[in-house]
Amino acid sequence: MGEKKNHSIKIIIGTILLVISMGFQLLAWYINDQGSYYVAQTIRLVSVFVFVIAVVILLLIYAQMSKERAAQRKENITIYGIAKSLSFDYDSVYYLNTDDDSYLEYGRKEGDKTGEALTILSAGDDFFADTVVNAEKMVYEPDRKKFLALFEKENLYTLFNEKRAVELDYRLVLDDGIYYYHLKVTQGSGPEDKYIVIGVRNNDKQKREEDKVKAAVEEGVTYGKIAQALASRYEVLYYVNTNTNEYEEYSSSKEYSRLDKGNHGQDFFEDCQKNMVRDIYSEDYKTLAAAMEKNTLLASVEEKRTFSIVYRLIIDGKPEYVNLRAVRPRDDNEHIIIGVININESMQKEEEYKERIDMVMNMANRDVLTGVKNKNAYSIMEKEINEQIKNEENLKFAVAMCDVNNLKIINDTKGHTAGDEYIREACMMICRVFKHSPVYRIGGDEFVVILKGEDFDHRRILLEQLKIEVEMNIEDGKVIVACGMADFMSGEDKSLSDVFEKADNEMYNNKKLLKYK
Repeated sequence: MGEKKNHSIKIIIGTILLVISMGFQLLAWYINDQGSYYVAQTIRLVSVFVFVIAVVILLLIYAQMSKERAAQRKENITIYGIAKSLSFDYDSVYYLNTDDDSYLEYGRKEGDKTGEALTILSAGDDFFADTVVNAEKMVYEPDRKKFLALFEKENLYTLFNEKRAVELDYRLVLDDGIYYYHLKVTQGSGPEDKYIVIGVRNNDKQKREEDKVKAAVEEGVTYGKIAQALASRYEVLYYVNTNTNEYEEYSSSKEYSRLDKGNHGQDFFEDCQKNMVRDIYSEDYKTLAAAMEKNTLLASVEEKRTFSIVYRLIIDGKPEYVNLRAVRPRDDNEHIIIGVININESMQKEEEYKERIDMVMNMANRDVLTGVKNKNAYSIMEKEINEQIKNEENLKFAVAMCDVNNLKIINDTKGHTAGDEYIREACMMICRVFKHSPVYRIGGDEFVVILKGEDFDHRRILLEQLKIEVEMNIEDGKVIVACGMADFMSGEDKSLSDVFEKADNEMYNNKKLLKYK
């Protein structure tokens, strides 16, 4: 952002110097007409000097911006590759737009061995309606109620507004049997924070192994056998007497042995609260401390027979994600078994993947040639504005429609490379004038600008500024852009397309005038 501001300042300085040089030329002509020939010549020399400085500044900043765009394109390719590799952690990823309930499903096509992970498998306009239909067909009947409860629109959006991540284990009925699946619901980050990201993966093998271990715990298998079964998964186990609060601790990880907890204790809940102050990451302390209160924990276990919470534990001075799970053994109302699993690596992958896919989605809304927003981004914005108009919100905006003249002639006479450069120059001029407004390239030579706020307040001045710049370009043989503008009129315009059509008509009127110059 700072680099863009620096470029803008340099462009403004260069432009001001150009204006000053033209002012000196006008002054020289006036003084020459008054008979002061030598003074006029001196002013002309100063004008030429200022003009050269201005041109050098603008050429240097244009070269720098071209270099940065090339670097950005290279970075985008790298980002896309990273996102593809991370997507293999899931069988599919759903991207739900909370503005209109539309969605995209990303994943790998069945039998695809090319490594292309970010393929769009499906898309729809109503995620919740489609989810109900698919759940009735595929989700195992005993799991269907909890599945549909999570994806009930109000429930899911409540989680979204509270910025909570949710995980769910469920079973799908496929052609060759019933399989366990796991999904995680998170909120998009950065510019994509209005999206809900849902990652789905098949964890049938892992879940069945866990069920065997859980059954063994609940049936009272000795710790030696439990430790052997869980050695590769659980870092530490606690066997807690809920009547006396006494507990036994069994650690299978050297990292956890450094936490200085004993193998036997008199009061699990008291020791737990004391140790949390020292060992739990500060941002997670309050939530975990409340969840691990004795009455709260036991109530959660009694309600669902299991309890699970993710938090960060300080190990060797660094926070690492762990998952704590508590279960009451079958036919044993005096004890609970608590296991802690280190999930730091998988959590980091999920967070990185979410960030990367957000960036990939942002790339999908950018025009490759010019870097401004593309037609897909315009369609999304159009839906948002139409919804605001429908809700009779107090809107103030204008639409500027711009069309690049002579593009076909440039392509036919100088080639498409020159034509692409001509389009980029036109885009830079439009962005330079409407610097506070989003610019969309919706066709080969068509650009749309949505003016709000400061640009809307000065829209007539900005339009006149663009026309003056076009007039100068006509004289200099540079890029020519026809432009028309229209304001949104509440009560008269029913949608954005109504304002667009008015602006388009104004643009064609301007285009006709430019033909005679």
